[in-house]
Amino acid sequence: MGKYIYVLVVIIFVWFAGSQIYTNFFKTKETAKTTRLACHKKSTTFEVIYDKKLIDQAIESLENGNVKTKYEMQFSKYMPSKMGQYFTIEQVDNDLQQILKTYKKGDQNGSKALLIDYFVYENDLNDPGKKTEEAKKYAGYIRMNFYLDNTKIYGVQLDFMDWQGKDIKEKLECGIESFVTLKK
Repeated sequence: MGKYIYVLVVIIFVWFAGSQIYTNFFKTKETAKTTRLACHKKSTTFEVIYDKKLIDQAIESLENGNVKTKYEMQFSKYMPSKMGQYFTIEQVDNDLQQILKTYKKGDQNGSKALLIDYFVYENDLNDPGKKTEEAKKYAGYIRMNFYLDNTKIYGVQLDFMDWQGKDIKEKLECGIESFVTLKK
């Protein structure tokens, strides 16, 4: 009888250890819809934390002004682009640079450079993959990923509603606020 209990304990231990290894190393991070901040409630927002340990250090880099940006704009493929008529990605990046200046509290002081890699995506209403009316309610979205030392730390995606991009700056502000409010 004792032998069976021992075998059962070993099986439970192996099962538990295996599930922990799977969860920690192999399971992909899932993006979660959020309403954590007031600005998240104005439109659909998704966020995911990839590396909690580096959040404070990355926010410190942002506050020290040690930030680089990488950006692109993805236009619709199945319908004529509306976004490209009203604004450029360089104008969007200029808005982001102005927002980042408002968070600067110090100088670089040897902090590692934070990379904000983002893109502005135009919602393609004629995309055959968009099957619901819900998928056609927004003009596009901004996806922002934050990296420190080539490690992805945080990602946020915010829908914008205006085809002329009049609410994009507000969404960029929300994306940065989403990031800095993660500070412990």
